[in-house]
Amino acid sequence: MGLINKTVQLENNYDKWKKMFEEEKNTLNKIFNNESFIIEHVGSTAVKDLLAKPIVDIVIGLNSFDDIDNYKDKLKKIYTLKENIDKKEILLIKENEKETFFLIHLLLVNDKRYQDMIKFRNILNSNKKILKEYEDLKIKLSRKYANDRKMYTQSKNNFITNILKNTNN
Repeated sequence: MGLINKTVQLENNYDKWKKMFEEEKNTLNKIFNNESFIIEHVGSTAVKDLLAKPIVDIVIGLNSFDDIDNYKDKLKKIYTLKENIDKKEILLIKENEKETFFLIHLLLVNDKRYQDMIKFRNILNSNKKILKEYEDLKIKLSRKYANDRKMYTQSKNNFITNILKNTNN
C-alpha cells in the first residue's frame, strides 16, 4: 500500500495506516538498537476520519544530528536518505521505483517544524471543524493537482500555518 510517485489520491484507511506505522516503528527501533529517539506518527494518516494520501508520515525527534550518524549505513539499506544542506532535517523515504510508502522526518526535538507537526496532528484529532475544513481543502487540491504532488503539498501550507498560528493547543 503506497502512492504512485508524483500523483495525489486520497483515501481513508486509518486502521491500516496505524498498523503500518507500528510495524515501521518496530523496524526503526531495531535499527536504532533501542536508542531513545522519539518516534511519532504524524500527517493526515495519523488522524482518524481524515482522507489522506496513502503515505505514512513519521517524525523522529533527535537531540542532535550527531545521534544519527552511527545509523546512516543501516538506514541506507532500507530507505532513500536525503539531507538538507543546512542540516535541519534528514528525510528517509521508503519507496520503490513506482510508489512511495513512508516519509520519515528526522528533526531536532526543539525544532519548530518538529513541534508544529505534532501540534497540527493534535489539533486535527481534537477539532472536528478544523478537520473538516482541512479535508475539504485537501479534496479540492487533490482534484486540481492530481498529477503534481509537490504543488498539492505546497498549496496546503497557508492553511496549516494559519491554523498553527491561531490555535492554542
